Amino acid sequence: MLKEDKFLPTFSNFGWKIEEREFEKAKKILASFREKRSNKRIPIFSIIDSDDDLDAITKNSKFFKNDSNKMEEFILIGTGGSSLGAEALMSAIDDNNKLNYHILNNLDSSKINSLLKQIEFKNFKVLAISKSGNTTETISLLLIICNWLQAKGLPIENHIMIMSDLKTINRKNIILDLARSKKIKTIEHESDVSGRFSSLTSTGLLPAAILGADPYRIRGSSRKALDYILDESNFMKFGSSIFADKSIHAKKLNCVMNYGSFLNPFVKWYRQLWAESLGKNGKGLFFISAEGSVDQHSQLQMWLDGPNIGIFTFLVSDSVTKSPSIPYFKSAPWLSRYALSELLKIMAMSTYDSLKLKNRPVRMINIPNRSVESIASLMTIYLVEVLLVAELLNVNPYDQPAVEDIKVNTLSRLKK
Repeated sequence: MLKEDKFLPTFSNFGWKIEEREFEKAKKILASFREKRSNKRIPIFSIIDSDDDLDAITKNSKFFKNDSNKMEEFILIGTGGSSLGAEALMSAIDDNNKLNYHILNNLDSSKINSLLKQIEFKNFKVLAISKSGNTTETISLLLIICNWLQAKGLPIENHIMIMSDLKTINRKNIILDLARSKKIKTIEHESDVSGRFSSLTSTGLLPAAILGADPYRIRGSSRKALDYILDESNFMKFGSSIFADKSIHAKKLNCVMNYGSFLNPFVKWYRQLWAESLGKNGKGLFFISAEGSVDQHSQLQMWLDGPNIGIFTFLVSDSVTKSPSIPYFKSAPWLSRYALSELLKIMAMSTYDSLKLKNRPVRMINIPNRSVESIASLMTIYLVEVLLVAELLNVNPYDQPAVEDIKVNTLSRLKK
């Protein structure tokens, strides 16, 4: 058994019962993962096991960190897997140590109009990510930024970098067409890894590096987490086989509640990874996200006293910030001993205990600290969990045929 390190999460659970048959299946799947890892047959594992791409990531980050013309605002354009993983990593960087950044991931007119006013007199740079090069939202937002730069008489090539699949040359790639027409620098997106699995590649590591994170430390934490979680005795702490229960009593909802706002982007990343990888052929569990403590006042009544169809995960940070603390007030003296972060954790523990008393299956995952390395470790563990559940459900975790149908329908409407 591998020794835990300071970036690996710890686990506790109640009611995560695993049938012996599913347990044996899970052990065989983990053994196959270990074998495929050694034979480099799972691309994301092979990337985690190598540092070969990290020099290029460091080099590309220098485009954004030119000391002679210091960047004041960083803009990431991308949607889904092109931004969610990066945002999860970026959010974990200490607020005192990072520059202002903005993520354009949706077709929100008011947001981009506000952003253009905000950056008008500042030095900013843009990273646009689309593996296929044909993502409607990314292309639309990037065209608006390019047009705005041209109108201001600013050189587009000095402000924008594009990441896309440069190896697949026998299909249309609109964003590369745009790069060629505007002389924008392009860099390679990992061609063997789909968007939602790419958070620990340059897709996530470059934006994090731009904000000051060390890609070598991130990769090292991911590698240790992969070693750790592929050990079946460690993986079973997660009890992941419960998600593949096919009995009449099977649960229908994967409910995840995070305590600490820096974890919000991580849960959004996990939601996409879960839904697009597992929701196929009538299989999979619906994903419900919540934030503590605010959603204790909205969703908790249903969770505790509604139908018993959910499996619950709490994400809690072990980091305690002593400031601000609650001042003394004679009518509530019991509060004055605590900082807000301590009070938040007490609420998490209390909610966890309430779900146990109601015989709801619940697990708590404690993230040891607020750091990019801890988030990368947790990402790695969830990647393995989703791949294992996909095997148990007998679905392909790497495609998303229903989403592709929507893209075709949208393009058809746009071309009418």
